[in-house]
Amino acid sequence: MRTATLSWTAACLLVLCSRCFGADVILFNARIFTAEPDRPYADAIAIRDDRIVAVGALKTVETQVGPGAKRVDLERRFLMPGMIDAHAHPMDGGAALLAPRYSATDGSVPNLVKFVESKLDDQAAHRGDVLVVSDIDLGLWSHVAAIDAALSTGKFGKQRIVLVGSDGHTSWANRPTRIKAGITPAFVRKLSEVEQRSYGHDAQGNPNGFVLDAGQDKVEKSLPRVPMEAKIAAGRAALEYMHSIGITGWLDAAPAGVVGGAIPLSEKDPGWLPVYATLGKQGELTAHVVGYPVISPELGNAQIDVVQHLQSQFQGIPNFRIPGLKIFADGVVETPSQNASLTKPYAGGRDVKPLFTPAKANELVAEAYRRGLTVHIHAIGDLAVKDSLDAFEAARRANPQTKLPFVLTHAQFVDPEDIPRFSQLHVIAALQLLWALADSSTNEIVKPYIDPEIYRWMYPARSLLDSGAVIAGASDWPVSSANPFLAIYQALTRRGEQGVLDETQRMPREAMLYAYTRNAAQVLDMSDQIGTLAPGKLADLVLVDRDVLTVPAEELKQAKVLWTVFGGKAVFGNPPF
Repeated sequence: MRTATLSWTAACLLVLCSRCFGADVILFNARIFTAEPDRPYADAIAIRDDRIVAVGALKTVETQVGPGAKRVDLERRFLMPGMIDAHAHPMDGGAALLAPRYSATDGSVPNLVKFVESKLDDQAAHRGDVLVVSDIDLGLWSHVAAIDAALSTGKFGKQRIVLVGSDGHTSWANRPTRIKAGITPAFVRKLSEVEQRSYGHDAQGNPNGFVLDAGQDKVEKSLPRVPMEAKIAAGRAALEYMHSIGITGWLDAAPAGVVGGAIPLSEKDPGWLPVYATLGKQGELTAHVVGYPVISPELGNAQIDVVQHLQSQFQGIPNFRIPGLKIFADGVVETPSQNASLTKPYAGGRDVKPLFTPAKANELVAEAYRRGLTVHIHAIGDLAVKDSLDAFEAARRANPQTKLPFVLTHAQFVDPEDIPRFSQLHVIAALQLLWALADSSTNEIVKPYIDPEIYRWMYPARSLLDSGAVIAGASDWPVSSANPFLAIYQALTRRGEQGVLDETQRMPREAMLYAYTRNAAQVLDMSDQIGTLAPGKLADLVLVDRDVLTVPAEELKQAKVLWTVFGGKAVFGNPPF
């Protein structure tokens, strides 16, 4: 993996050169976290235009930049690099911000029905003539029959309704919607046993509205298209939200293609890519963004050609590029979905294999790196993780000279024998540690259904860290909040409403700050430009209202970003310069 190309000596030369011109601003009197391992803390920092020109002791910085700089007292706050989300879906998140969300976790179907009823006449809640509600708690999927009985009859009998699960992999469609989508008993009955897993149904093949991955895609195709102006609004909402929590860069883990990759990626359906293009060309894309279209190894190397065509089509967009592709190794572990791939069957005997044939994945990943493309793999189950690491290993053997990043995201369960392989193969683990807690999401809808030995290795973050793995911070927003400080709290405590999820896997705070800065910059392959505070790098800065390294753990959840600067310009709050 490529790290910063400026050595400390070269950086010092840049600082000395800055004496000739004078820096614009000196920021001081703060706890400054640089994310540079050799010098992680500083007393002051100087910036000119969009670049950092000096970092270090206040007197030294003052001497280096000269007397003409403006001095800004940060009043003992916490200054750090702009944070980077190594796996998110911000355009979907922006759309969710503008749509009705039902975030209750009480499992009450009557309460859900009341909420849906309250939105029947709300045009902002509709996509064309379809009422769409997002962020549905996964625990409600255990009451699908009751939901279907309530929302497919009576006053809802002619109203198309879609409920979108908080995991992004599941939804529910009422009877009018199912009929429009062609999800009928006859359709379900003709599917193979494996294909039927994407559609909730009874023993006779009668669908109940629950859909998973491929089923979601079928429902989506039947819905009215989202107007471009609505997509642009979603993009702007995403930028505003991300900047408000200190994020200045991200990896979009599916700007084009579909979850699972079962439907071929096509240039005719570029997804969110035109939104990034529009925002970038209008000067509104105030974040470093890399996009990874979704493909499937099962469809062959021709899918790599499509990614490269999209690269050409969307090249030259300010602050945006397509450096590689994304692969799904499996789905999700929660019941009733249970399409994550585990080394041992689920309770009841369901044995789920990865979404790709290992030999095909090995060939495709190796070919991608041969063409200069990076690969980002979604792997939840321990078997999916194992096979994904095998694919990366094959790629390393085939491309021993590559410096491009290898990234595996989620790693919810990892076989202990595979933990050292992350470091050995230089595979970055992009982890969503906001999910590492003891509550219904890990107990009621996961624990009873999988082997206890697999469950014991849920989100093994500290074991990965101690083995030498590079861990990058990621959210999967809008599956959950993108707020890094909530994730840092959770990684530190692993505490939930039902206790602590394996306290031996707790992460140090400083490691999590590196995860959201220096390490995440490696995922974007931009370590020479962003991720740390060092001379010559872009002036992406975040000021936080408290010292997140020393405050009591509970206070981390209340940490507020006061301002965010991207390339020397304010994108959130009002920095005094």
